[in-house]
Amino acid sequence: MTSQCRTFLLSKKPKLGLKSPLPPPPPIPSSVLLLDFDLDACLRLRRELAAAPAMSIFEYNGSAVVAMVGKNCFAIASDRRLGVQLQTVATDFQRVFKIHDKLYIGLSGLATDAQTLYQRLVFRHKLYQLREERDMKPQTFASLVSALLYEKRFGPYFCQPVIAGLGEDNEPFICTMDCIGAKELAKDFVVSGTASESLYGACESMYKPNMEPEELFETISQALQSSVDRDCLSGWGGFVLLVTPTEVKECVIKGRMD
Repeated sequence: MTSQCRTFLLSKKPKLGLKSPLPPPPPIPSSVLLLDFDLDACLRLRRELAAAPAMSIFEYNGSAVVAMVGKNCFAIASDRRLGVQLQTVATDFQRVFKIHDKLYIGLSGLATDAQTLYQRLVFRHKLYQLREERDMKPQTFASLVSALLYEKRFGPYFCQPVIAGLGEDNEPFICTMDCIGAKELAKDFVVSGTASESLYGACESMYKPNMEPEELFETISQALQSSVDRDCLSGWGGFVLLVTPTEVKECVIKGRMD
């Protein structure tokens, strides 16, 4: 019995000089292949995003604001589109706000910051009216806006204001500034927003000094329309305000709706 068992055990041992065959490797699961493919795609997408220019927060909602001076009058206009980058959210958004009958402000940039800034400016102007018993001059209001923006320079409002008004002797005043309150005064026109480059070109080619109110209205309307047609983040018509010493004319203009 013992010899039989020994013979059986020896028969199970591999022969000398011969290697036992290795089992074939198991197949790779399809989930692992899919994971490797997704990882490569994610890495490639990450490289493409890193190479692409970063979006500015000023371009998040899209905007176009322009103010232009005429003979004892001024006009201020803006587009009506509110978007989230390339997605259109609203087509009747307001960017030009009234401070008093002869003073208006247009706010381009981040829509939420624009509304917050406008509320603070109305509050400050009402305090000024109660204390001084008169309306604020455009130059004084521009200094107020500049100081308010510079106060928040370390966490700024992402807005670029455009201020337009009639001062003493009905002399038109326009200016714009950046998000920390650096003013830029002008005697002809000022622009801001994502369509500012197109607005500069259109206004430089169409503007001429001492325009009458009707001609000024037509000029700023054509400049706004031709500019927003070349900018995918602004458009859907426009809102134009024409202010003279005796009247204020408001008009909604229709443009391309795409």
